[in-house]
Amino acid sequence: MSPSRRQSTTAPRRAGSRGCLLALVVVALASTGATCPNALRGYQVGVMPLPRALPEQPTLEQVIGTVHDNTRRVRSLMAPQAVLSVPGVPRLSAQVACEPPRRFRLRAQTAITGGELDIGSNDELFWLWIRRHEPPVTLYCRHDDYAKSAARKLIPLRADWMPELLGLVTFRPEDQHEGPVPLADGRIEIRTTMAGPDGAMRKSTILDGTTGLVLEQHLFTPTGERLASVRTSRHRVDPPSGAALPRLVEVSWPASGVEFQLELTSITTNMAPADPGQLWQMPSYEGFQPIDLADPAVVISGPAAGATAPAPPVAPAPLLPPAPSPPAGLSSPPRPFAG
Repeated sequence: MSPSRRQSTTAPRRAGSRGCLLALVVVALASTGATCPNALRGYQVGVMPLPRALPEQPTLEQVIGTVHDNTRRVRSLMAPQAVLSVPGVPRLSAQVACEPPRRFRLRAQTAITGGELDIGSNDELFWLWIRRHEPPVTLYCRHDDYAKSAARKLIPLRADWMPELLGLVTFRPEDQHEGPVPLADGRIEIRTTMAGPDGAMRKSTILDGTTGLVLEQHLFTPTGERLASVRTSRHRVDPPSGAALPRLVEVSWPASGVEFQLELTSITTNMAPADPGQLWQMPSYEGFQPIDLADPAVVISGPAAGATAPAPPVAPAPLLPPAPSPPAGLSSPPRPFAG
């Protein structure tokens, strides 16, 4: 049952922590790709030999068409056996489900403590629940309200990017795309400009120049700061759908210091879930209060919030820790393209 919107007349509530930021990144983000697989001679990506899908000098239309052909093959994706890894945290067993454009579910747990994380999205809203979050709350936000919520200031991303976390990438016709630009090691880049409530955002999509597989995606804020990087590797062809899908997803969010890795050990495509009503419904956890992120009384803050002055009644810009050095595997931090 979807929670009703709460009209708050009380003081602002803080709904923040590094764990909360991690969950929010996973939810809104969909723009995506992770650790770049090596392009081997003979047109191999990862461990699977894949045929050449692009000519030696492809056009923008050919690149986009190849990516969309791969994405359209997958109407739904389920990974019942996955592993979620976060630096400094024990590995969690996880289950992932996705039905583009907005349905997404990631649940993680340990054998001893049970459920630890629940991140999901349906056609109306997204939610996140963390067992160890203080105070005990379940955060949610309707998609239509996200653009005006405090959460948008932390993560200015669209909900329909969520499938891209799993390699199901789409280039929207309403955005401006340029390229392909040749890069080193046989890779190519598509540069995208997207309109946003705070100004034009930039996205760099890096692909394998022979197979057309998306290897990296980097998102930049209107001011040119790198907001997020997601990389995919270990691509394998899924026989039922014919789509090439990654088995390893790595996400880096520099401003918050968040990094995590998702390993998909098994994937099932284009099969209806056993209980779709339950899978795509926001859960209710006993003892955890539902909090609407679009409520102006909710303050999103980072770990440094305790050292700041009291927040005003309207949710301020998020408080974030200093940006860390580039994550392992990055030869150099990506930079926004000129334009």
